Amino acid sequence: MKNLLNDYPVTDTTIQLSDREIQLTIVDDPDRFLDKLSREDSEGRLFLPYWIYLWESAIGLARHISELDKVLSDKRVLEIGCGIGVAGITACQAGAKVIFTDFEHDALLFAKHNAQQNGIDSAIFIQMDWNALCFQDKFDIILASDVIYEEQNWEPILSLLQNLLNPDGVAFFSEPNRKNADGFFKCIRDNGFTYKKSICSISLNQKTTRINIYKIEHAYSKF
Repeated sequence: MKNLLNDYPVTDTTIQLSDREIQLTIVDDPDRFLDKLSREDSEGRLFLPYWIYLWESAIGLARHISELDKVLSDKRVLEIGCGIGVAGITACQAGAKVIFTDFEHDALLFAKHNAQQNGIDSAIFIQMDWNALCFQDKFDIILASDVIYEEQNWEPILSLLQNLLNPDGVAFFSEPNRKNADGFFKCIRDNGFTYKKSICSISLNQKTTRINIYKIEHAYSKF
């Protein structure tokens, strides 16, 4: 974490789950890094450093899966767009074998540090682009919080689900009740998946946000 401390001011915070807490190191005052870390690639795609924020969707997903300990135990879990690692850490604590992935290298460094300070030393951390999947094996569970905010990501995420989710597996996605989310879930429904939605409220920074949690399965799954 020493290299990160040279690049980012950090602060510590605690996230309360149903029966335990998660200790997190996060970027302090992330707004001032938004412009500094934003960039475009050679094809003009804009990359914004959303990983530097602690998002309500990540907390909502973590609280949801913290109630599924028996479901997660010994399962192979992939978290995509892991950011600082909140949901994946929760899955690790439930006994899952988790691979954390993110496009941003620094996000993975924060996720690894946060995992270690919560007593997790067996997780794997891999830098991955959704457009270039780097796995051959399939996963029992896929986790994602707040990854469907841009329509350009829908097809890569759909492909990821089709290629990496076990036939009897399940994915849990969370998002903060965005209007365009319906389009993504219509897309996956039209391509062989079903889903069920539940709702929770997360209070963070003196603001309460409605979070939608989606349980996604292959249409023929009996999970």
